[in-house]
Amino acid sequence: MNVHSFIEAEKTAGHNVKRACELLEVSRTAYYARRNGAPGPRAVRDAELTK
Repeated sequence: MNVHSFIEAEKTAGHNVKRACELLEVSRTAYYARRNGAPGPRAVRDAELTK
């Protein structure tokens, strides 16, 4: 299970996403971007460099 799946499970269980992200040292922005299917900054930069 990756970190984002764990945070999603915690959210479903009614726990605080902000606190889960703080404890796991993940930005909420990255969590929500991944949840919405948007590529992360690293993936965007890697795609630019691949071109």
